Amino acid sequence: MLPLFLDIETIPGQSDEAREIARAETRPPGNLKKEESIAAWWEEHGQAAVEENWRKQALDPALGEVCAIGFALDEGPAHSLVRECKETEGDFLRRALWAIKWRIEAVIANNEDPRRGPWDAISIKPVAHNAAFDFGFLRARCWANRIRPPYWLPRADGRHGRDYDDTMLHFVGYGGRVSLSRLARCLGVPDPKAEFDGSAVCDLWRNGEHEKLAAYNAADVETCRAIWGIVCASSDCEVIG
Repeated sequence: MLPLFLDIETIPGQSDEAREIARAETRPPGNLKKEESIAAWWEEHGQAAVEENWRKQALDPALGEVCAIGFALDEGPAHSLVRECKETEGDFLRRALWAIKWRIEAVIANNEDPRRGPWDAISIKPVAHNAAFDFGFLRARCWANRIRPPYWLPRADGRHGRDYDDTMLHFVGYGGRVSLSRLARCLGVPDPKAEFDGSAVCDLWRNGEHEKLAAYNAADVETCRAIWGIVCASSDCEVIG
């Protein structure tokens, strides 16, 4: 089994329709009843409220889009592929998924484990932090762009521990939540969010700061792998009993 560590970065929808949806879903506070009060709110706060609603689409796979995919296979280097500003999401997903496919095939082809016979297939086990979001978002955006999700991407009914590993669930169990940053600090792993967090992704991408975005994305992958080594593989852990 080869672990495939994965992390995606997402942005709001880039179409005019996505902006229109954000505006249509923006509402003034419910305590404003008079028409002049509502008009004054739109004048003073409306544009900022629409922008805020639009940015929230980055968390919604039905409206948001993928702008970066970071991955590492087993102990190999972490890579990050960032979407060009003029590149469609579909073209980017095809480019990124082909890169992951080629990397998997290269690693398997170079696997020289003498214990493995020619009939023994090497399985890929995807690993992420808060995997339901990353895997679910990526799966949804594949469908939205008429791309069949790759074989290693868990189905919606996939199970943690069997079909994939989720470092968050390893630590807190089902129903619990802990951020990658907080878990990293707890375990003494370098915090990948020390400089900035996911809220900066949209502006980094739109401003063309793609090298900085790639470094941030790859750092998330490295952190996920380090945490997985502790909570799942129990590396560097003292054995008692």
